[in-house]
Parts: sequence; structure tokens; C-alpha cells
Amino acid sequence: MIVASVDPTSQAFAVGEVIGVMAAAATGVVLLWWLTRSWRTQPVPPGGDPAQAMRGKRKRTWFLAGVTVLILAVASVKAAASYHPEPRAVEALSADGTEESLVIVLPELFDRFRLLTGEDAQRAETEALAGRKLPHSTRTGYYDQDADGTYDLFVVVNSADWDPKVAENKATKSIEQELRGFFTASKARNVTPFDAGKHGGGLSCGLAAGPDGDQTLCAWSDAVNLVGVRLRSTDLADAARTTLALRNAATR
Repeated sequence: MIVASVDPTSQAFAVGEVIGVMAAAATGVVLLWWLTRSWRTQPVPPGGDPAQAMRGKRKRTWFLAGVTVLILAVASVKAAASYHPEPRAVEALSADGTEESLVIVLPELFDRFRLLTGEDAQRAETEALAGRKLPHSTRTGYYDQDADGTYDLFVVVNSADWDPKVAENKATKSIEQELRGFFTASKARNVTPFDAGKHGGGLSCGLAAGPDGDQTLCAWSDAVNLVGVRLRSTDLADAARTTLALRNAATR
């Protein structure tokens, strides 16, 4: 079975709505002129005045032309009102309405987390990826919360600063579309939006299956970056606070 998925917030859907409204109006105009063709082109009755018949024909034509203009005007207003797609991610602004560079530099320390390096980072990567390969353009970081040398937080950074594919997505998709795609691909559930903080954009968290049971998966998106964070936790609100702290510490 093939299931079609339509995103009502996409640019394509909004354009389709406009095309649909205008196509319906055009069809109505064609039908109007076709159904009134006999009335419009009444022949001159026997013994009638050709000049008067011509004036009547002109009046009927101008009347239909006026109705046509009215139909198209109403359709245009309706089409304009129906065009309201979500803004593209590249248009996102910070919480105070300004633009930012939004460069991501993973901090060595934030909140209660320490960035793993060397053998600890290699061991964490082997455990987290379990043989999977991430795209070369993806940057990762592993954080330890309790100083035992094992990772408690795994972060994956995708940025338009160095990845043309991310830049293309930012130019064509909204932040909500990006986050929906991220969580759908991760098979996350109970996805909940949270405050994205001073840098704006969007931040959401949900539950995803991990090697030792459920874990929390969070992500934030802005005009430049799409960053995923996996934590050994099932408390969405607490995970969102940790993710926001990481975002604030990492954004330059």
C-alpha cells in the first residue's frame, strides 16, 4: 500500500492551495461564458433593428465581462488569504527579532557536563554509533555528567555553514518541517515542543528507544543549524533544559 503524506504547512501545499482556488475560478468563468453563449449571441429577430440588436449584444457581453472580473477578483482575494505557509528556516530570527551568526562550537564544559576527549571519546563513539556511519559533514560530541568516563549525552551538529545539503533544506523547509522530519526518522514518540530560548527557532524533545531502554531525544533548529541531542533520561522537561543549556553554551 502506498500512503501519501501531505504537509499543510509546506510552501508547496500553500502554492497548491492558490493554484486550486484560481483554477476553480477559471473553470467557473469558462462555464459561465459557455452556458450563456446563446443568450449572448441572440440573432436579430425578423423585422428587428440590427443596430439595436448589436447594442443589446454588447450590453450582454459587457455584463458577463463584469461578472468575470468580479469572480476573478474574489478568487484572487481568497487565494491571497489561503497562502500562509510556515516561514522557511533560513528566515528564522532570534527571540528579540534580530539576526545572528549562530556558529556552533561545542563547549568543554556546560551545566554539569564535560566533553569527552581522546580514548574516552572514541569509546563513546563506538558505543553510540554501534557500527553505523554518520555523514562526513556531521560533527559529534560526547558528554559525561558523572565523571565516570562514559557518555551521558550525545550531540550531533548539522550546519549550513559547512554542509550545502543543510543549506538547501534551510532554504526550502520550515523549522517545524525540519524537526518533524528529524523525529520521524528517529522513530521518536511523545514529541513535545519547548521554549527555544534567546536564539529563537524551535526546540522539541521526545522519547526514542535506546540500547538500554527509552532515552530522550531532543533537537533544535534555527536559520543555520539542526542539532540533535540524545540523553540517558526519560524526563522530557529536564532534557529540554539541558539541551537549551548546551545550545546557549555552544552558540557563538
